[in-house]
Amino acid sequence: MIRTSHYQLVFILLCIVNHQAFGNDEEKEKPPPDFSNFGGLGLDKPCPSFRCSGRMTPVQKSRYKYTSSGCSAMGGGSMMMMAGPPKKEAYSVCCDLWHACYQTCGASKKGCDKDFDACSKENCGADEECSKSANMNTMMLQFGVCQKFDTFQYQACDCVSKDKAPEKRATAIRNFYKKNAPENAAKADQLAKKADTTGKMAGLFKKLLA
Repeated sequence: MIRTSHYQLVFILLCIVNHQAFGNDEEKEKPPPDFSNFGGLGLDKPCPSFRCSGRMTPVQKSRYKYTSSGCSAMGGGSMMMMAGPPKKEAYSVCCDLWHACYQTCGASKKGCDKDFDACSKENCGADEECSKSANMNTMMLQFGVCQKFDTFQYQACDCVSKDKAPEKRATAIRNFYKKNAPENAAKADQLAKKADTTGKMAGLFKKLLA
């Protein structure tokens, strides 16, 4: 069953790359095939949120270093290399934010992927080539398995006792501000009181990173 799904995925990707790279002018004006409901690939299966064992709760690591390997690392860019050399996309900032979102403890894969789609649409505007490239990345995210997301979450989260979680949240926020906006470091304690759950903390960091 796994082998069949793998061949189906390869077939789909080759169809889309062929459509975008080698189709005639009339074909290129048409949107790429929609395989979002293609059966047997489990595209609607959500990735579980990061959880700690026992009575521990996940908190963003206080000195975590966010990194980004760009749009090509999302999957679509590597496929588009078949049609030409890689280039810096107009929506590159969206790819960086997507990487940062995956590295935000408590974020959801589905939410990060949706944010990327909305961001790329806004940055591409009416640029058709930009939209095609961004749509390829969006499609690849639908095929993406949970392994990459889980790995980033494991690297970004600390499991701490619930009584120590408020202090750990404040420390994470304070260290982020010290590195990126030192003048706001004094806000850390107050923000930590508002972001009193893993989900709220993830939402706060996504805003800080934007």
